[in-house]
Amino acid sequence: MSSLAEIARICGVSIGATSKALSGKAGVSETTRQRILSVAAQHHYRPNRLVHAIQKGRSMTIGLTCNDFRDDFSGRIVEGMLEVLYEAAYDTIVISWDLCVHEGEKVLRTFTERRVDGLLMFPPGDQPTPAYLQELRTFQRPIVVVDQTFAGVEEYAFVGSQDYEGGIAATEHLIELGHRRIANIFHRKISTGRARVEGFRHAMERHGLPVRETWMRDIQNYGSEEIYRHARELLTMEEAPTAIVCFNDWVAMDVLAATQDCGRRVPEDVSIVGFGDLRIASAVRPRLTTIAQDPIGIGRHAVRHLLTQLRAVNQQEEELRDTPPTPVSDRLPVRLVHRDSTRPAVRQSF
Repeated sequence: MSSLAEIARICGVSIGATSKALSGKAGVSETTRQRILSVAAQHHYRPNRLVHAIQKGRSMTIGLTCNDFRDDFSGRIVEGMLEVLYEAAYDTIVISWDLCVHEGEKVLRTFTERRVDGLLMFPPGDQPTPAYLQELRTFQRPIVVVDQTFAGVEEYAFVGSQDYEGGIAATEHLIELGHRRIANIFHRKISTGRARVEGFRHAMERHGLPVRETWMRDIQNYGSEEIYRHARELLTMEEAPTAIVCFNDWVAMDVLAATQDCGRRVPEDVSIVGFGDLRIASAVRPRLTTIAQDPIGIGRHAVRHLLTQLRAVNQQEEELRDTPPTPVSDRLPVRLVHRDSTRPAVRQSF
């Protein structure tokens, strides 16, 4: 593979003329342009993107950090991101939080040193340290936070789902089916979990139904054993709930397992609602009633918001430099998918 200088030498012209010919700029005759293009093709010339990046002040590279790429939901968000980034001719540097435990500052420094133009950031598993947040503020490039929010990133654009509305929809679905004894296994530690359980409480209150705190189970470590234990305790109570709203579809899978092990039937004895509409939701039996999100859409929207910020930065509009724009909060709609894990309740009373 030949360099720009070698192509210029072979053609007997200056490097400047060669660069203009290869980039389609004016300043060279059509005859010279065609000769340079022909020689470049014969010698398999490829432009040096690093040089172009230095000249333009843009690397055409985006940083992406995610907490768990193995997760079906996160993976589909990334799929949507990469689709739009590819269309926009951006490359991606990907770093997993799981491989950089307690090294959030190092991750950000790596992105800064690589001169990425912007950052797509899934939140780390725990609330970031003050040192991490300080490093984030010194990043000085556009950032879009994805799926979950956390303290210290309110100034950045956010793209996620209507989690609060989804919590309402899941609960009202059960209420419409006649259920009154409804439990909730949630995950208050993260923003999506807090929003969903707030939606649950709102729906119960709106319909005049009491929320029994003994039926409210907050996941602390998000492990299958803990979720399974919570489900068994709920299902073996003297007065057990007849329906359970789950933080997500994976939690619902553990609840389904506990239900079977307790000798209970879904949906005859207990109705279960998940959240996410992952692929497993329609593969498991009974098929899971759930709240469908749009992970690919979240990924696409996140990149589009980032590209909008990058265009503003590249245009160096005076008003945007002097007055930072109001951060975008883009929550994509969710919808209930009614399958086989819920059914009308028998007559109930408190």
